[in-house]
Amino acid sequence: MKINTDGVLLGATVSHPSPKRILDIGTGTGVIALMLAQRFPDAFIEAVEIDQLAAETASKNFRLSVFSERLNINHVAIEKYNTNEKFDLIVSNPPFFVNDLKNEEFRKGIARHANEDFLVY
Repeated sequence: MKINTDGVLLGATVSHPSPKRILDIGTGTGVIALMLAQRFPDAFIEAVEIDQLAAETASKNFRLSVFSERLNINHVAIEKYNTNEKFDLIVSNPPFFVNDLKNEEFRKGIARHANEDFLVY
């Protein structure tokens, strides 16, 4: 997946006085997590990504980053992610098409589309 405007805007505009632990749900290639590591130098960022190739790309991006010691990627669906950690800030750039025609490319479909159950909490 390519970097997109909404992800960059989210990474640039999210606010918090001084988060120590951040969770990025659906990190994709990790751009938002990387931006938050840059903006919040005292924060540790935990990232979750369901897509294996995207998680591998995020892992590589994290390892090559000057922020690598403060970034961690988990290749798992968010509903199966289990941690005892508490987070000061949680961000997500979720799928935003509901009940719309799905992209024919499976991976783009996961990243961009959700069914009605996705929004139920």
